[in-house]
Amino acid sequence: MGDLFGICKYRRDYEGDFLCTEAAVRAMFADQRDIPVDSEILEDMELDALNVDTIKGYRVIFEQLHEGHPWNKLMKDEFLIKLKAAAKNKAGSVSPTVAGLLMFGDADRITDVFPDYFLDYREECDDKNVRWLYRTHSNEGDWSGNLFDFFYKVTNRIDDDVAVPFVNRRDGVRVDRVDIHDALSEAVANALVHANHYGKRGIVIVKHGKKITISNPGTIRITKEEFYAGGNSDPRNPNLLKMFGFVNVGECAGSGVDKIMTAWKEQNWEKPVYDISLRSERVTLHLEVGQVVYIPESADLRKEALASASINLIKLSEKERIIVEYIQNYGNVSMGKATEICGYKTKSATRKIIAKLLEKEVIEKQGNGPATRYTLVKKDL
Repeated sequence: MGDLFGICKYRRDYEGDFLCTEAAVRAMFADQRDIPVDSEILEDMELDALNVDTIKGYRVIFEQLHEGHPWNKLMKDEFLIKLKAAAKNKAGSVSPTVAGLLMFGDADRITDVFPDYFLDYREECDDKNVRWLYRTHSNEGDWSGNLFDFFYKVTNRIDDDVAVPFVNRRDGVRVDRVDIHDALSEAVANALVHANHYGKRGIVIVKHGKKITISNPGTIRITKEEFYAGGNSDPRNPNLLKMFGFVNVGECAGSGVDKIMTAWKEQNWEKPVYDISLRSERVTLHLEVGQVVYIPESADLRKEALASASINLIKLSEKERIIVEYIQNYGNVSMGKATEICGYKTKSATRKIIAKLLEKEVIEKQGNGPATRYTLVKKDL
């Protein structure tokens, strides 16, 4: 590696030649391998490196999306092998692959392989005396710290400021989650899938008011023209991409950038900006969100929503009213967000409030697992 590093230590961008770091050189050679990095079998690691709860959560979503799929009947080891999250090692037993470790592993085991691995999500404000309003990262120790769990922890919070101000309907079906939400999920998934997890500083996502930045180590492996056009992707971690794809996250065919650009253009929001830096070996996406003012092919049913809701707020408790009013303004609420707006520190009290609203048929459950949201029950006119 020393000789190779000596030969390839310079790279050129629009400013001229610059000296690459050793990590950058290693990434370049890894990218040239015939076998993707995330296909590598971790020979000396056993499946106990993977988080059991994460795997269970993934399988719940997989089975809901793929009813009757033959993989649903497989034992855990067999399922992970089919998913390419695990494989037979040289000794004949089963070990995780790099993709499996990143997707389902515990953070302390992931850092055994990727010393600089780090996932960081922060919500910041203008008050300089407040470091952050909320933060979660992979080294906290009270959750797994893997990519799959991080994705849902982040996406359940990051799109809370994308307000759908009233119920809409597309082809007779209610629309509470729109293209913007999917595009935000796509942006987060892109960072996780296309990252060089050997790179420095890890994946950093910051929400500051209406502004969001999503930054990952590693540069793009296609031209900028192909990158912005979409439909032509060369993911650094193709097995991770497939794993997310099985649970309807991420674009299997392309980079997803075109979906993000289109969603923002439809809302007439400020165009997303990608900062692709060879020198810092990072890709950073800058986004600004607002209130959804237009949903393609949907009807404005504001009057219908108000007429059909039939909710007597007087008969609700204070916490119940808080949750209902939030849903009226934003279209839906997650358990985490409901806990936050009610001022609770844990979800146990929130679950009781949600259960009462479900029992009163004021709200209804949409989705399952980490993607669960609660919406208002609409009465027939």
